[in-house]
Amino acid sequence: MTDKILRMTPQQFGLILLGILFLPATLFFQPNLGGIGMSISHNITVWIAAVLVISSATFVLLKSKQFSSPSVWLAMAALPMSMIMLGYIVDSFLPTQWLFRQLYILGGFLFLIALFQFHFTNRDIETVLFILLISGIIHGFYGASQIFWPNILPLWITPSNEIPYSVFQQINMHASFQATILLVGFYLLSRPVTLKSGPVLKLILVSSIFLSCFTVAYSGSRTGLLASGVGVIILTLCNWRSFLNRKNLSSAVLISVIAALFFGSQGLQRGSQKLEDLTVKNSLGVAESGSNSRINIYKISIEVFLQQPLNGHGIGSFQKVWHEQKADYLERFPEANLPAARLSHPHNELLFWMVEGGGIAIGGILISVIAIIYASFSCGWRRGLNYIALLIPIGLHTLVELPFYISNIPWFLLLFLIFLILSHNCKSKPFVLSHMAELTVRWSVTILSLGITVVMLQTIQANHNTIRFLKEGMAEPALLQPALSNPFFSNTAEFYFMRTLLLRELDARQGKFAPQFIDWASSYIEYTPMPQLYIDLSRAYLATGDKAKAIETIEDGLARYPRIDRLKESARIIRNAANN
Repeated sequence: MTDKILRMTPQQFGLILLGILFLPATLFFQPNLGGIGMSISHNITVWIAAVLVISSATFVLLKSKQFSSPSVWLAMAALPMSMIMLGYIVDSFLPTQWLFRQLYILGGFLFLIALFQFHFTNRDIETVLFILLISGIIHGFYGASQIFWPNILPLWITPSNEIPYSVFQQINMHASFQATILLVGFYLLSRPVTLKSGPVLKLILVSSIFLSCFTVAYSGSRTGLLASGVGVIILTLCNWRSFLNRKNLSSAVLISVIAALFFGSQGLQRGSQKLEDLTVKNSLGVAESGSNSRINIYKISIEVFLQQPLNGHGIGSFQKVWHEQKADYLERFPEANLPAARLSHPHNELLFWMVEGGGIAIGGILISVIAIIYASFSCGWRRGLNYIALLIPIGLHTLVELPFYISNIPWFLLLFLIFLILSHNCKSKPFVLSHMAELTVRWSVTILSLGITVVMLQTIQANHNTIRFLKEGMAEPALLQPALSNPFFSNTAEFYFMRTLLLRELDARQGKFAPQFIDWASSYIEYTPMPQLYIDLSRAYLATGDKAKAIETIEDGLARYPRIDRLKESARIIRNAANN
């Protein structure tokens, strides 16, 4: 077995690693808190696989003594470089979030550079694209089972309410993923590999196109539907001659698309209904009804950006500054349609970076985007349009959500597609280190990779114990110990731990812990303004006898969340208690 591994070429080894990344690593699921980052189960295993790719590429580099990189590598490094700059320029930011955001982006950049070290041929790249189709089939079938057989896998399947989430836990995420898979399928239909392909490859192609098209249609996702439609039109206009040269296969693909749209017509109707009220605004451009609350979210985000247009408000500051501006916005437009609950992001990647990183961060993003567009059309206008079409679903999704934070699958999928584009113009140069330096690199990469893997595995335990703690009614704070020592869950676990101790004392009509809770919550709520925390902090102030501060705190919460009934009722009770 060891001999076979040693005899593998870098290309074979790289294909196996990418197969692990896009197939088994994307399927892990355990009950979780939801949200973003490592709170979503499959992100943990996806990052373990990505670290394995990066570390293995380093060993390949040391063995081949040739460093390969795209000609536009400096432009691709613009975003991580801008993040480092912000760390030195902006004072008001959360260091922990800045570090994790930097590691996330830097990890993506290293993953992109790592792909070049395997020296993939065109046939190897097409093999990975077929691996992506297989991944789309698995997730598509998984999603279909959640619709038609919701109880078939009770121990493994994610809660779905008959919605085809697969493991993504958010339908728009799965729709954008499948829209990308759909376009990859159409792209492969135009490639020489499908001209004389065997029945297995043809079956994979047609099956993936059917399931991805069905998932996008049934989801009713406006982003997924729009991206799929535009992408298919572009690919068809660019490759219609190639499609005609494969009449039988193209006919099978056309039939599968028609069938998928027929079976998913229910979602198409939902999607069209949601489009109707997107333009309903009053004379001031303020959305007051329907599903168009994002118009107001975007307007508030722009107002916040204009307060600090150059360097932003700092990484991790969005919730703080946005909800402060939201209170001012609601004073000016009381009938504005806005989400009642806390908002952790503006449903737009660019606006998110504009608020937190300002023009510096946006400049880094734009430099990278321009470099990718330039590299695409350097391959010719026809192939360039093909490549741009492949990027549309995930790219469009960043304008209405934060897909890379919710699921890391689109992040690494996008990076591979960017590698596909940049691989046409790359360069290699000798990379020779001294024996001691090479040994140091080997051991450093090994230790770092093992350390990250251990932390990720401990994150699985932290998530499991946190869910168990909540299911058992917050009765055993000791269950939070793994989460308290975990870098990804420590803030969440600390919130639950402190709240449990406070509620126990308040239920026992004691207030000894209240001052300690106030010290902790006063700083925590500044950057994470949770509605429940306003209630708990007000009760803690009442327990210490500071009635004025209790009323001030609950009123502050009401100004940010005027439509949460629980907060309204708590405010009434706290006012009565303070007056009595």
